[in-house]
Order: sequence, then structure tokens, then C-alpha cells
Amino acid sequence: MIFRLCRLSAPAFVLGLLAGCAQFPVAGTLPSDEPIKTAVRHDDVTPRAILAYGRHVAELDAAGFAKELKAIEGQGSDPMSQMRLALLHAQPRADADLARGLALLDKLLANRSPDAASLHPLARIVHVQLATRARLMAQNEALLSEQQAGREAVANLQQKLDALTAIERSLPAPARRPSETSR
Repeated sequence: MIFRLCRLSAPAFVLGLLAGCAQFPVAGTLPSDEPIKTAVRHDDVTPRAILAYGRHVAELDAAGFAKELKAIEGQGSDPMSQMRLALLHAQPRADADLARGLALLDKLLANRSPDAASLHPLARIVHVQLATRARLMAQNEALLSEQQAGREAVANLQQKLDALTAIERSLPAPARRPSETSR
């Protein structure tokens, strides 16, 4: 009876061990720190392709950025074009428009078509990142304006202090009183 039970459970045990080992990577297949270079195809809608496109536009110079922006704006308003345009506007450049990128992502997330639904998870992640960056930029601007106001107040107080010092120096010295001990 025990022999029969061991004979039946041994293959299950071996299969369990093999299934458990399948989760561990084979030596030498760990990802490296170097970015994977992938070709950017404009008809691919996989998240990997979208992320590769984001990496591609991050490396563009000003002329390439303007060319890419013009090309995508001429493609229409399909969900993939909206996502690419939002990624372009998400770039930390002077000619990128963070508010427009957020508006495009809002429009994409409101779209319930199957093409747009496949982009929703990535669009949500990018939207959170852009909203956080917009909030931090607004806080930074507020802090900079407070700092400037503080500098102006310090300069104003320093001017008043300098004026008071000048007035004090221009006053005649107080006359000395005769001492009362001279009787």
C-alpha cells in the first residue's frame, strides 16, 4: 500500500519540482543595465513599442522634436496618435506642453473603444506621472515667488536699516551732564 502510494506520488513530486524551478531564471539571462535598442514602428501598439517610442523621443534634438510633433499632429486623432502626442508633450523641453499632454491622456482615458482600452493602463501611469510633475512645477513656482518676495522684503528692511543708521550718525552727540558729586 505504501509502495503503491509512493509510486503514484513520485511523478507528481518530480513535476512539482520542475514547475518550481521554471520560475527561476537561467544563469546569464538576467537583464543588464543597458537599455534595449528596439526599432520604433508607428503601427505597433504594444506597451513595449510605446515605451520604445517614448525613449526615442527623449533622445531627439529640437529639430527632430519639431519634425516628430508635426508628423504626429497630422496623423489624426486615433488613440495611438494621442498616446504618442502625449508622450511628446511629456518631454521636459521648452517646446513641450505638459497641460496638453495631460488633456490628451484625459481624452484617451475617456475613450471606450477597444483600441483606446488597450492603451488605458499605460495612459493611467503616464497621466499620474505628468499630473505629479505639473503639481511639483506649480509648487516650485510658488516657492520661487515666495523666495523672491522674501528677498525683496529683506532688501526693503536693509534699506530702512541703512537709512536709520544714516540718521543716527547725522544727529549730534548728546551733551554730557555735569556730575552731581562736584559739591
